[in-house]
Amino acid sequence: MFSCKRFRVIIFLIFVLSIFICSGGCVRRRMTVRSNPPGATVYLDGKEIGRTPFSTNFDFYGKREFRLVKDGYATKTVIKPVSAPWYELPGIDFVSEVLLPGKLTDHKFYEFDLEPDRLVPNHELLSRAEELRYNAHSNGIIQKNQNITPPIAPPNPMSTPVSIPMPTLPR
Repeated sequence: MFSCKRFRVIIFLIFVLSIFICSGGCVRRRMTVRSNPPGATVYLDGKEIGRTPFSTNFDFYGKREFRLVKDGYATKTVIKPVSAPWYELPGIDFVSEVLLPGKLTDHKFYEFDLEPDRLVPNHELLSRAEELRYNAHSNGIIQKNQNITPPIAPPNPMSTPVSIPMPTLPR
C-alpha cells in the first residue's frame, strides 16, 4: 500500500509536471528592416510588408528575398539567409517550442543602403541606342551613324478623315 506521504509526493510531482507541460514554450520570431534613407517600401518574398523602419513576425527560416523600393532611389533586391539560432535546430526545437517554459525571442535585424537613382543624360542615352542599333544590324548592310529610314507603311484607312453628309431633317 501507498503511504500518505508517498501519495502526496506523487500528486505533487504530477502537479508540477502538468504545470511544466501546460506552460509550454514558444519561440517568437521577429525581424526588423531598416533602410538608409528611411521610408522605403519593403517586399519580403514578393509580398509588401510595410515601410522602413519596419518590424514584423515571421514563421520560417531560410533564404528570403528582400526588395526595397523608394522614389528617387534605385530598387534594391537582395537574397539574405535568415538563419535559425541553435535552439531551433532539428531535435532541439521540440524542447524550445513545446517543453521549455516561457518564451524565447529570436530578433533579426537587416539594414540596407539605397543608392540614388541615376538619371542618364540624353547624349549618353542616344549613344547607347546608336550602339545597340549598330550591334543589331552588324551584318554590314547598315553602318554606324548611317541614317535609317523606316519603311513606308500603307496608309491606314481608319486614320483618314472621312466626311459623311449629315441628313437634313424635314421641318
